[in-house]
Amino acid sequence: MKRVPLQSLLLLTLAAPLFAQTSDQITFQRTFLLRNVSGTAFNPGPTPHHAILSTSGVWTSFFEGTAFAAHASQSGPSEKQSHPLFSTNWVAAGAQRQVGQRGVVMFRVRGSFEPLTVPTDGYPQLLQSVSAESGGPLLDRMRAQDMIGEAAVDMALRLTTASYVHLYAGAVGDPALGAVPYAQRISSEEFVESPFAYDVQEMAHLATRVVTAGAGGTIATVEGSVFHHSVTTGRHSSVEDGNIDSWSGRLTLTPTRNFSLQVSQGSLGDTKRKVTSGSATYATDRVASSAIWTRRESDVTPLTLSSFAFELLLKGARNTFMARAERVDDPLSPNQSLFVNPRTHLTFGYLLDFLKRGSYRAGLGINIDYHNSYRTLPAYYGHKPQTIYTFVRVRSEAARR
Repeated sequence: MKRVPLQSLLLLTLAAPLFAQTSDQITFQRTFLLRNVSGTAFNPGPTPHHAILSTSGVWTSFFEGTAFAAHASQSGPSEKQSHPLFSTNWVAAGAQRQVGQRGVVMFRVRGSFEPLTVPTDGYPQLLQSVSAESGGPLLDRMRAQDMIGEAAVDMALRLTTASYVHLYAGAVGDPALGAVPYAQRISSEEFVESPFAYDVQEMAHLATRVVTAGAGGTIATVEGSVFHHSVTTGRHSSVEDGNIDSWSGRLTLTPTRNFSLQVSQGSLGDTKRKVTSGSATYATDRVASSAIWTRRESDVTPLTLSSFAFELLLKGARNTFMARAERVDDPLSPNQSLFVNPRTHLTFGYLLDFLKRGSYRAGLGINIDYHNSYRTLPAYYGHKPQTIYTFVRVRSEAARR
């Protein structure tokens, strides 16, 4: 295995996630708990994620999660039509305590029941393509999330009221590479389905033997990670482990509480596939939006794959409107003659929360996919191939930062 480049080792020495906002009313340990949602990645805005908090002695714990009960209805080729019931979901929990006057330690786990609630060959999603490098190959289907997504500890030492140094270590975790994963991303959290850019944009999030370290201030966050790039197959209920073979570095700018920018680069596996990502996210109580660009090299083909996605949630007291636009290179295109490259996908949705009680809320929703390339597809895809999802969503309610 090749050595990790010197610049990544220097980045690990100097790097760290930074927290930009604190207040007299919220302690450092509560702020730290509410900030990171996946690995050391975080959402901007007043509600970074939807944690239910409780305190017992010196420990502060949290629980959160989202579950969709969904029905898919497809139009298009008769052999592709499918109308199954399935569930996409995830849960997370953690506990944290103060250490001395300036330190804090947090233990966190995250997982999904999708290996039990999604078919082995994935749930229907016409024109989706997942390569073997991301847990496929799948065509017109989307794979389940991994049963174990994170099992990690994070130790931090506060330097000032707005900065700290820390060390994150996970048997399974999310390295410092790319935007927040789609299931936890604040602009994507109400979609029942994954993005069509999954294969390019999301494939680097799951890893084992993750170590992330560093330090930061109020405006800039610099992080570095070494890890084993992990890819699961089949039911996605096991953990694929191995020696550390990958590295990444990420810079995040938070000029205001509601806005963040990240740029990152990594090298995956023994073949040293390069992944580069840039994103911008804006979030308030009423609006959440992200623009995400990703480019990655492929093991299977000489192609370099790219994706660009824009997501938008408009949130009222009970009504949420959602939209996602994506332009994606097809990872299976060298082996398939089905798709033009790149392809454009649009997803629109609406969610009505009919119940909000205590720490939970429930809603009814719909997502509708639209594709621009159907005219160029073979005849068996039919006229305007489409997947329409109707769903019930239950999730934990937010604790405000």
